Amino acid sequence: MAGTAALRGNLVLPTDTAPPLAMTEGHEEKSDVNPLQTQSAPNVTKQLTRLRLEPSSRDFYICEFPKSGVTFLTVLIANALLIANGYRARATFASVRNYIADLCVGEQVTSHTFQDPPTRFYKIHSVFSPQFIHSLYLVRHPVDVMASNLRYAIGRGWWQSDNTEDFLDHPILGIEAWKRHVQGWLVDNSFASDVIFIHLLRYEDLVANSEKELRAIDANFGWQLPEDAITGAVETASRENMRIHEATYRQHNPNHQFEFVSPSGSEVAPDFRQRIMTCCDKELLLLGY
Repeated sequence: MAGTAALRGNLVLPTDTAPPLAMTEGHEEKSDVNPLQTQSAPNVTKQLTRLRLEPSSRDFYICEFPKSGVTFLTVLIANALLIANGYRARATFASVRNYIADLCVGEQVTSHTFQDPPTRFYKIHSVFSPQFIHSLYLVRHPVDVMASNLRYAIGRGWWQSDNTEDFLDHPILGIEAWKRHVQGWLVDNSFASDVIFIHLLRYEDLVANSEKELRAIDANFGWQLPEDAITGAVETASRENMRIHEATYRQHNPNHQFEFVSPSGSEVAPDFRQRIMTCCDKELLLLGY
């Protein structure tokens, strides 16, 4: 996140947070939103309210609980398919939605159709829905997810405190929401593994060896991507290149004052980590952490 950061209780947080959004004009009505959260914060883990208008067997959904690394994954997938289909264009931080639509922004938007393999990709933060027939489900260690979400919520003006306990307790942004997300995708609907096809990825594995994970996706779904599509996508979506792409976007949009692609992880307070580790023991075991 841009600007000076202060170490508060060993959790790195911004000192120059953005002003609260939509707190006054047109928002005088009573709300059940936590008073530490402004009314602009979306419930990004809600289930989609409607079935897709024109669903297709070619649709793939790239799904995550927020701040699990989906921007990286979408840029990687988009570039692999762009190269495989002979496009000159490449997906960047600013252009990836040209090829992989974000259903959190518009539920009924139709994504770009690639010809070989014949697929459309959609990004989504939603809890599990049976309409997601083919899905790449991206997970990340919950300690890192919660720390990243807290920094992001403060930077966007959704959260007005650095009290980590209140944040972890929040029904939309906190740790129980993360647990419900994982359970909905991987536990509650486990009986449907031969109907709803889910490819599980861990963010840490994706960062450590992007090429290996992309090859595993390719083999699982039989895309048979050419070699240059795999290696080219890995190079374009490298952390260094992603940071360059976001910096370029920031130069041309002064409103973009935070970093999606951070340089490195931040330390967290021991009690923050311990609470998450204790309450998520079953999910951590399920995900192999």
